[in-house]
Order: sequence, then C-alpha cells, then structure tokens
Amino acid sequence: LLIEPIILASLVKDKGGCIENKRTDGTTLQNKNRAWEEITKRYNIQPEVMSKRTSQQLRKLWANLKQK
Repeated sequence: LLIEPIILASLVKDKGGCIENKRTDGTTLQNKNRAWEEITKRYNIQPEVMSKRTSQQLRKLWANLKQK
C-alpha cells in the first residue's frame, strides 16, 4: 500500500475548498497556487515520503487520484 497518495489526500482535504474552486480569475488562481505551494512544502517534510515532489507533480498525482 502506497502511503504517499494518502498523505496528499489528507493535505488537500485541508485546502480542498480553495483547490477545487472552479473559478479561474486571477485572485482565485493565485490562491490555488499558494495552496499548492503550501501543500508541497508540507508533503515534502513528511518522514514517510521517499522522494520529494514539485507542486506540478503533486497536482498531476491529485488529478490522477480523482480520476480513480
């Protein structure tokens, strides 16, 4: 069982309202980017995480998890 998707899901849950917002205006996009940067920092400091990831990689992982 991979722990990394579970860690990501719990971090996204904290910021879910911001990240899942459908609006695409400048302010909303800035807030989403800030939220992803914070998620990335918190994700990468987890002791269970084997390889550090960029916010772009985490966004892709999150999109893939939502597809499943």
